[in-house]
Formats: sequence, structure tokens, C-alpha cells
Amino acid sequence: MEYRKEVVDSLYRVTEKKKYSNIEIKESIARFDNKQKKDLYVYNFYGVIENIIFVDWVIAAYSSIRISKINDKVLNILRLAVFQLFFNDNLSESKIVFESVELTKKYLFKSHRFVNGILRNIIRNKENIALEVNNLEKTNYLSIKYSYPTELITKLIKEFGYEKTEQFCKASNTKPDMIVRVNKTKISRDSFYEIYSKQGFKLDKTRLSEYGIIIRNPHNIEKTEMYIKGLITPQDESSMLVGQLLNPEKKSHIIDMCCAPGGKCLHAAEICDNTSFIVGCDIFEHKLKLVDNNVKRLGLSNISLKIQDATVLNNDFIGKFDYCIVDVPCSNSGIIRRKPEIKYRMDLTRFDELLTLQKNILENASKYMKKGGKMIYSTCSVFDEENINLVSDFLKRHEEFELEDFVINGNKYDGFIKLLPHIDNTDGFFIACLKRTHL
Repeated sequence: MEYRKEVVDSLYRVTEKKKYSNIEIKESIARFDNKQKKDLYVYNFYGVIENIIFVDWVIAAYSSIRISKINDKVLNILRLAVFQLFFNDNLSESKIVFESVELTKKYLFKSHRFVNGILRNIIRNKENIALEVNNLEKTNYLSIKYSYPTELITKLIKEFGYEKTEQFCKASNTKPDMIVRVNKTKISRDSFYEIYSKQGFKLDKTRLSEYGIIIRNPHNIEKTEMYIKGLITPQDESSMLVGQLLNPEKKSHIIDMCCAPGGKCLHAAEICDNTSFIVGCDIFEHKLKLVDNNVKRLGLSNISLKIQDATVLNNDFIGKFDYCIVDVPCSNSGIIRRKPEIKYRMDLTRFDELLTLQKNILENASKYMKKGGKMIYSTCSVFDEENINLVSDFLKRHEEFELEDFVINGNKYDGFIKLLPHIDNTDGFFIACLKRTHL
């Protein structure tokens, strides 16, 4: 039952204290020395977060107390139990009820009968609950079935249509592969694959990125020799394509407008074999310190980290750079499978503010480019407003820039690519390659 208490405590920190799930996971799994318990914790914690609208919908239907009035700890005990009743066939219903009641006694003894009664009532009505979901109106069906706010479902349907929205929701509720980028300054991907396959790691090479490895049996990656020695950096395949398409020449000048957590600018440094001068900018000093830790771990040099607001033009940077990485703050709609709480925290009423921010950053970045320079604009968003529409608007106002075609895995793209979890099995991601043809 140890993992159950950890899940309940973690749910409280994410749902009530607004902590990010990936940070909570990282801190919590360090307390598990048993891989089986760690895996149980991760599966159940992410499972509840991914399905919390459905879970709360079920609880609300069978609780005599409004959800907002239920004690936080008791509510999260119920959430975990309901998730397991509907999504975990490996646990018996009686075991789920027993452990939930016993844990409730430790937190708030007088509530254990309340928990027992709700759970047993839900068990008796499981088949009816499934039928009720299937009979919901289309938008509400997707909202409850996959736990997405109705406003977000409406926006996704407008973007993709109904059937593809369901595919997107389903794919975004799955656990992504553990993918790492191989540090080419220390080892080639082929050599890494050969060496560590023999050490018991189940590995595959990524299809789109030339630098990625999928680790099928990951466990405490940050404690492994390969990580500590700087041979790898965890990064999704879609994100690796930024450095791959930038493909900077040696001894060039590169700027990353919003560099934290650092994956893209550090990848650029690796591609250049430590010969280029790179400026990594961010507005948060504590995030730049994390980037610096990885600079040291990877054995990289010639990287200058600077506190700089990307929306504020820096006159010292104008016309100074051969390459620019413009990975802007966005809705994060493409990384829901990594941070499922994004579904519930996305403020669609402030979308226009976000678009203005992105436009300002891209505008400043364009001023930092030399003639012939290359600029990569990217987001982890699936919405065209933040992606091709914004880039097209920029190009209408800047005749000195044009889209530059590129090839990925033998396929040619007309200057941009949009990746989606339900189609490409990557994070939702957009990349546009822009070249400055004249001043």
C-alpha cells in the first residue's frame, strides 16, 4: 500500500498546489528503491491525472457530498480507487476497496465508511456507468471519456474534426517512449547502440531523428553511467529535429531566444563539435543554472548563458548571428502525454496574448540574423494559429525571409513540418525553417 499513499500525496501537490507532474514524478520516484513499486506509483499517478474529469464525474454521481466539499486527501483516495476500478484489471475490486479504506483511516478515520460506501456503490453500477458515457452528446462524450475540458475539445474539433480529435485525445492519454539524444561529441549513435544493447538495454533507433535512441526498459536513467558521463540527454524525437534541421556549420554564431531547459541549444553545440559560439537566453536565472549543469555534464564549451527577455530587443545582438533558435512559449498542447495536467490548465481565454508574445519574439529574432542566416521557429503546439498561420503572417511582413525546404528520413518538406502524437507517435510539434535572403 506504500505506493498508494505516495500517489495520493502527489495528486494533492499537482491538483491543489499546481505543481507540474513531471517534476513531482522525478522527486517522488527517488524515494522508491523497489522498481515494481516505482512502476506502480508512476502508472497510477499519471493514470489519475490523465483521467481526472472522468473519475470526478463518476465520484460526483455517487457521492452524497459535493466534490468541492470532500476533504482533499479523501477525494484523492477516491480518485485513485475509481481509476483502478475502471483502468487496472490487475487488481481485484475487493483489494482496491480494502486498501482505500485502510488509507482513509490513517488520514481521516471518520471518513472510511463514506469511502467504502461510494466505492461499493460504483462497483455495483460499473456497467451502467460505461453505458452512460457512451450515450453522452458527442462533445461531452470526448470530454468525459478522455478527460478533456469541453472548451478544449471544442477547439480541437475546430482544428482537426471530430474523428481526428478523438484519435488525438486517445494518443495523448498514453505514456510516451523514453527517448534520449546521443551526444555525438563523445560517441556515435551506432556505437552507443552497439555498446549498450550488450549491457541489457532494449534499444531502438529513432525514425525521424538521426541522433535519437528509444530505451524500451528505462529505469533511473539519470543514475546510469551513460547519463552521468554525458553520453545522452532525454529529449523527444520531435524536439531533436530542431537541431538536426538547423544543422549549424562549425565556428558559427548561434542564439537560442528561449533556451531553457536547454535541449535545443546544447544539441546545436554538439553538432558543431564545440567549435561555435552560442548564446542561450532565458528570463529565469534558476532555469539557466539547470542548463549550465547540463553544459558541464555534456562536456560542452563556448556557450554563454544570459538573462534576457526575448520580447525585448537587444541592440547588441542585431545582425550578429548565423543561426537562431526560436522555440517560443506556447499552449503546450502537443505535450499533454508528458504533462497531462496541461489539459486542465490551458487558458484559452488568453490565447491572443500568447500569439502576441510569439509574434514579438519572432520579430526580434529576425533582427538578430545575418544575411544568409537560418532561423528555426518551433512550438510544442498542435494549433495552426501558433504555427503555420503565425509564420505565414510573418513572411507577408518580411520579404527578406523565405521558407527553406528540408528533408527528413528521405521525405521532402516545403519549409515546415507538423508532427502529431496520433500520427507520428511523437510529441505534437511544429518546426519552420526560415532563411534570410537579404538585409
